[in-house]
Amino acid sequence: MTPGPSSSLTNLTKDQVNAFHEVGYCIVDNLYSREELDAIEAFFEEFKSCGECVFDAGTRYEELDKTKQQVRAMHPHRHSAQAKDWALNPKVLDVLETLFAKPPLLAQTMYYFKPPGSKGQGMHQDNFYLVVKPATCIAAWTPLDDAELENGCLYVAPGSHRCDIFCPETGTGAWMEYGDTHIRPFPRDFKPVPVPVRRGQTMFFGGQLIHGSGPNRHPTRSRRTFIGHYIDEASDQVARFYHPVLNRRGEPVSHVAVAQGGGPCGDGAGALH
Repeated sequence: MTPGPSSSLTNLTKDQVNAFHEVGYCIVDNLYSREELDAIEAFFEEFKSCGECVFDAGTRYEELDKTKQQVRAMHPHRHSAQAKDWALNPKVLDVLETLFAKPPLLAQTMYYFKPPGSKGQGMHQDNFYLVVKPATCIAAWTPLDDAELENGCLYVAPGSHRCDIFCPETGTGAWMEYGDTHIRPFPRDFKPVPVPVRRGQTMFFGGQLIHGSGPNRHPTRSRRTFIGHYIDEASDQVARFYHPVLNRRGEPVSHVAVAQGGGPCGDGAGALH
């Protein structure tokens, strides 16, 4: 199956919308300007050496073991007005509103540093973590480096966005192990394919789409990525970790409840992603 088409237009083409609904993802060009991408890159390069950074479990960047842990910042939009502005980029929100067919709400931001030698991430579905109802979430995945096979681009299972949530496993049985859940056995009807994405593009994919990434085997290149997870305005609930949820103006909304229980997979769902 061929990757979803990309476009140089802010407004999605019919083919892009169809690709999103048929295979589960699409790629859009130039939602962030060159200057904005440079600013995001510079911000997070400074961020990782700030001394009190917001990594998983509050760990400092230099203390992270990139072979065992995901080298990433969690919820930077809660700590930086700049990061919040980037996540609420009007062009990104316009694409999301087209894909949702409803106004989008911001639930999460992340930044993956993924330096050379970093581990990959197991195949998973985002809505296992967010527990959005009645619909699902959408990720906006914007690389700061060309994401290719050698430095650990995403793999997706096209068409799996139509599936229910598969209950994943981890190597240690710990749900909170840096999101490294693996769907076992892998659904036999789907085959993961790599999706290279260039700097200057943004990939959008649904919360049920099975995806993951390989390790960064490049000797010198990172695979840095700014990511937002969004839900639609008609959502009834999202897991506690993703509250408060913000509207287009950056204001918290009150009508989205905290998800109770762990969804179809029990208490493991709703963990950090």
